[in-house]
Amino acid sequence: MKRITLTTLSLVLTLCMSAQTQLLPSLTYSSRPARVSGKLINMGADQKPQSVNIVSNPSWSTDELSQAATVGADGTFTADLDVCVNSRAAIIIGGQMRREFIIVPGGEVKLSIDMQTKQISCDGPLAALNNSMANYYDEYNERKLNAEINGQGIAKLRGMTVTEYGNKLMQLYNDGVKRLNDDQRLSPEFREYMIPHYQLVTVALMTGFDKLLKYANQGQGEYTQPAGYFDRVKDWNFTSKNGFLYSNGGTAADYARQLSASTGGKFTVPASLSALTAAKKYVAKLEQLSPLTAADFAAVKTECPVFEKMLTNLNAATKARVEENERNHLFSHHQLSAELKGDDIFKAIIAPFRGKMVLVDFWATWCGPCRAAMETIKPVKEELWGKVAFVYVTGETSPQALWNKMAPDIHGDHYYVTAAQWDTLLKQFGVQGIPAYVVVDKAGNVVTKHIGYPGNDVIREEMNK
Repeated sequence: MKRITLTTLSLVLTLCMSAQTQLLPSLTYSSRPARVSGKLINMGADQKPQSVNIVSNPSWSTDELSQAATVGADGTFTADLDVCVNSRAAIIIGGQMRREFIIVPGGEVKLSIDMQTKQISCDGPLAALNNSMANYYDEYNERKLNAEINGQGIAKLRGMTVTEYGNKLMQLYNDGVKRLNDDQRLSPEFREYMIPHYQLVTVALMTGFDKLLKYANQGQGEYTQPAGYFDRVKDWNFTSKNGFLYSNGGTAADYARQLSASTGGKFTVPASLSALTAAKKYVAKLEQLSPLTAADFAAVKTECPVFEKMLTNLNAATKARVEENERNHLFSHHQLSAELKGDDIFKAIIAPFRGKMVLVDFWATWCGPCRAAMETIKPVKEELWGKVAFVYVTGETSPQALWNKMAPDIHGDHYYVTAAQWDTLLKQFGVQGIPAYVVVDKAGNVVTKHIGYPGNDVIREEMNK
């Protein structure tokens, strides 16, 4: 009975908080940079770094902004970031200490960092939020909300019905909110920031019930959404909350559409978000290495003028990158018909390279060993560039937005294939894991394959035949 009472109380507190006027102010837009300044105090002789790194993940981009700030003799530092709107940021000291906070364009967040106690004092915009965030976010971050059922803990879901699974997620959510409410060290602003993020994680896991329950049960079972499954979450509307928008404003409109459709609820975003949503659209185009046109910039002046300077700079950098790739033939994206099936898929992939030795690399954006091998092979690629075709193939397990960003820096010829084509290719070559490599001779015949990178000496010998 005590458990039920606490959970109910926690839910009531959450609902009351949602009904209150928001403590966190609306988004601030400005073309002026967000400044982060600070001082490292109480440093030991071996604690003074030459610089600190200020990074930001603005919601209009899938990329990270990074600014190294030199630490003066007195421990002070300053960095400016062009974010145009409230954005999540972090300071990284010595590659080990990382602390999160929110920056505001045109404002200055001032940090005092005690190198002995590791405590941070924040002043400036959103000070009440940032003081809690910088010191306690690691204890309360949304990734820990469902730690009990992550990793090996997923076995706890084995045998659950969909209703029981939903109840478990709600229990974890309410427990997380209760921890926030009980901790008197935390500011109300920090609670207001975290609760929408807890809600996002909870709803996302609820919508993925089929995949997660099947995974927990080793692919067994069929799972159907019961009536009223989303009733407890469909009115949360966290996509309209300022704290949520500080970190997710660029994608909030997409979330609102998807969640309204999946839950039957009404998720909305404020009208003030339109400029950020528009900027996200133009940045996405640039991240696909498609420079903005004069018509695009004319629209920018109307839709999101505060982002014009930032988009102009990004556009110039994108143009330079595209021109370098074209000039040096460093990157090519080949379109493959989605209708191709069976052996015709691989034949189409290697067809443009007849007359050259070909190394086909099966990889994925999330695959650490794949990226490590790409670094290792660079000296061989430089030796054989122009004589050998380096072909990279990935499928839909790699998020396309991330692939669009990563692929141009992986010099070679690229294919992004459908899920069915990816499965066909892996089965064709008996690939059980990636990275995997297929060597093709000048006549188009498969010579050999490797699961895992075999080393530069092996590749060099095979490509020189």
